[in-house]
Amino acid sequence: MMSLTGIHGKSWDAVLAAITLLSQRELEVFGLLGEGASNRTISSVLAISERTAKAHVAQILAKLDVESRLQAGIVAFAWEVVTHNGDARALPSWRSVPRCGPAAVVRP
Repeated sequence: MMSLTGIHGKSWDAVLAAITLLSQRELEVFGLLGEGASNRTISSVLAISERTAKAHVAQILAKLDVESRLQAGIVAFAWEVVTHNGDARALPSWRSVPRCGPAAVVRP
């Protein structure tokens, strides 16, 4: 259960530290989860299959020890705020990955 102290009774520091366990591709998916992206959107933006997107989401949930993509998205949002002090101009590493393919989406 999500609480002000973190997730499953873990501190936010512990939850955010688990982000270092994510691979580069999982970080890309993690960032899109923070934007509320569906598996279909993730697959389109990253030029992967929906099945692969779903597998990446499952790995992220396991590594972060969260129960849902909503909780993972909240962690992604909190991570962006904590690591960039809420500066909207600062771009975390998962956003710096160039998007390619016909479904590339340009985001401000």
